[in-house]
Amino acid sequence: MSPNPKGNDDAIRWSSKKPKYSKFTQQELPACKPILTPGWVISTFIVIGVVFIPIGLASLFASQRVVEIVDRYDADCVPQSFGEKKLEFIQGADTNKTCVRVINVIKPMKSPVFVYYELDNFYQNHRRYVKSRSDKQLRSKAFETHTDKCEPEEQSGNGTIVPCGLIAWSMFNDTYGFSVNNKRVVVDKRNIAWKSDKRSKFGSDVYPKNFQSGGLIGGAKLNESIPVRVVIVNVFPSFLHSVTPFPS
Repeated sequence: MSPNPKGNDDAIRWSSKKPKYSKFTQQELPACKPILTPGWVISTFIVIGVVFIPIGLASLFASQRVVEIVDRYDADCVPQSFGEKKLEFIQGADTNKTCVRVINVIKPMKSPVFVYYELDNFYQNHRRYVKSRSDKQLRSKAFETHTDKCEPEEQSGNGTIVPCGLIAWSMFNDTYGFSVNNKRVVVDKRNIAWKSDKRSKFGSDVYPKNFQSGGLIGGAKLNESIPVRVVIVNVFPSFLHSVTPFPS
């Protein structure tokens, strides 16, 4: 008996992986193919320039109105008697670290005036540094002993460190005071943290414990009677700035 040609065609059709024909799969849909003539290109650039040049000028004008004063004090505030022993001066408990700086403000500064500090060679994006903290410990007192990611600042001779980790341990501890014409200027430290952090990231029942109690002090100390989320840094050391106002 001769083979059935029709049956073979059906088998080939069912086993084939060829997609069903359509203009979409064969990329035959109508398309717009603009011809980039010189006139069209020039007109496009002119329109873009008309739109963005005013925006750029406005941004440049706004940036030029910003009054910024930078004062570096790390070298000038170390007494000459210590010479190259800056670390000994900083870590010494008996050394007077009060430093007075005079800053001349030559342009009017409209309120609010923001105060920032800048650190060089402080690599906060290092992987080991970033991971050296415990979010669970900061969220609730129930996770006080959750310090598996806080190495090497997870334990001290007195027990578990709260808050643990290198991030808390290296907290910046310089404090600043400002005065204008011998009148003290109050620095408002409120509302500098996100509400989400205060509400959910840091628990109200988490208090500092055994913090900076080891042999190597990395930064400021914390008041153990105040929750971590309401951090008040002890005045150590104190840096006072005397500001000379611009001429009226």
